[in-house]
Amino acid sequence: MTDLVQGVADYAGSLTAFAIFALLHSVGAREPCKEFLARCCGDFFVEHCWRLMYCAFSFTALYYGISRLHWMQHPSNNTWLFVYPDWLWGIFLVLHLGSVAFGYWAFLQSDYLEFLGIKQVWRGLRTLAGRPPSRPLALFGKARLEVGGVYGIVRHPMLAAGFWFLLTSGPSLNNLTYLFLYTAYMLIGGYYEERRLVDIFGGRYLDYRLRVGAFFPRLPAWRFKP
Repeated sequence: MTDLVQGVADYAGSLTAFAIFALLHSVGAREPCKEFLARCCGDFFVEHCWRLMYCAFSFTALYYGISRLHWMQHPSNNTWLFVYPDWLWGIFLVLHLGSVAFGYWAFLQSDYLEFLGIKQVWRGLRTLAGRPPSRPLALFGKARLEVGGVYGIVRHPMLAAGFWFLLTSGPSLNNLTYLFLYTAYMLIGGYYEERRLVDIFGGRYLDYRLRVGAFFPRLPAWRFKP
């Protein structure tokens, strides 16, 4: 028990930073936050600028804030706690590289220019220049529901790719602790994202949820028939 308390105390900085990041990251993606920003800054800001700022904040906080607190302040905990046998390491290496490819596939399918907010900014600049687009942008996860491709394998492929990437990284105390934090966020954030998508897409999403697993592929129903 003493070791557990000491371990939590050692990682207090990164634990707190990750909790704050997870809260802000989840709140910033939800409609009440966007509605509040629209009242304060205007609809134009939310429609054309917020997504890029949200992604920039998330990247900076995650990779330049939390990562420094977690890994760079505990360099001695980067040592592997145990060594895999060669055959198991080979499997983990394939899964590790596969998680990168899987996440990139999801990134491309969700339209990375839209995902990062670059398309929204470009359309805003065109509007300011007096050349508004001829039709509105069908935003991913809001105006359009992806159910094919990588989204036909799991419902949250980017979160799943992050989980497998961390799980198949070296078994150091730093990595395992961060895996625990990430898994908690994946489950909690995924739950609230599901509620948001059900509110938006209703029965279409409920039907999709019955067919496709959240973070792991769902085995075909025929495999369970006697």
